[in-house]
Amino acid sequence: MRQLADDELIRRTLAGEESAFAELVRRYQRRVAVIVRSVIGGIDAEDLADTAQEIFLLAFRGLSSFRGDAQFATWLTRIALRHCYREAKRQRRRRTLFGPFARRDSEREPAEERIPGDARTDRAMIATERHAAVVEAMAVLPEEFRTVLVLRLVEEMPVEDVAAALGISTGTVKSRLFRAKEKMRELLAGSELEFELGPQD
Repeated sequence: MRQLADDELIRRTLAGEESAFAELVRRYQRRVAVIVRSVIGGIDAEDLADTAQEIFLLAFRGLSSFRGDAQFATWLTRIALRHCYREAKRQRRRRTLFGPFARRDSEREPAEERIPGDARTDRAMIATERHAAVVEAMAVLPEEFRTVLVLRLVEEMPVEDVAAALGISTGTVKSRLFRAKEKMRELLAGSELEFELGPQD
């Protein structure tokens, strides 16, 4: 079956074909989830699903205003970023009012007390811990660096599309990306992990 272009799916959605928008959601749900996680740190699965749903609802309501000046993916990314920035700001205000309730690292089970498993289990655990180390390092990055890093390296968006989505110049994107990579190398130094450079700009 021929895969319909985004523009055709938008046209069908505006004509009342619900399945067309469902296909757009399926096509871009991963990108939206990545953006939500990159902007809103420590979000759980339920809140992630709710936030993604809110973003797609905003996109659906605003679809009639989409003029095609940019790609749909870029337009959707802008909506997702604006919504996540607002939500992150609300969460920061709530933390300021009610204080942090995050579980302390000292409460985690010490590595030496874990029950050893077979080689496959050990490899899976190591991979999980390495992923967690990268995620924790990224959470330390300033928001503007983290967002550029995620869009460019994780989503592999072209520099021009990242610039369009964020409303900044391509030069600013490259500068932030360079500084984000350097900071990630510093944060992961000595952890037996090397930060992958990803696409070269």
